[in-house]
Amino acid sequence: MEQSAQQVAVQKLSPKQVHDHVMSLGASDLDAGLVADCLNVGKSTTWMNNDPVSDSINEKFASFLKEHGYGFEITVTPTRGRYIWDVKKRR
Repeated sequence: MEQSAQQVAVQKLSPKQVHDHVMSLGASDLDAGLVADCLNVGKSTTWMNNDPVSDSINEKFASFLKEHGYGFEITVTPTRGRYIWDVKKRR
């Protein structure tokens, strides 16, 4: 008996849905908008600001990106009262 490979359908979210979900993970409105734009357009970018983020934001992003099949990595690094955001495509 042959087993066929099962395909898992991954639902891509609209930019508004991404924005709202990223805010629910602990990001500010501005940061959520930038992340949504990057994922929607498929671009990598880096920025810095002082809007606070949740402590476990990187783990939350990793789960979110994997769950929705985005080929991106997002890391937020705290530094001297600011946060460096890095959104990049995985290779």
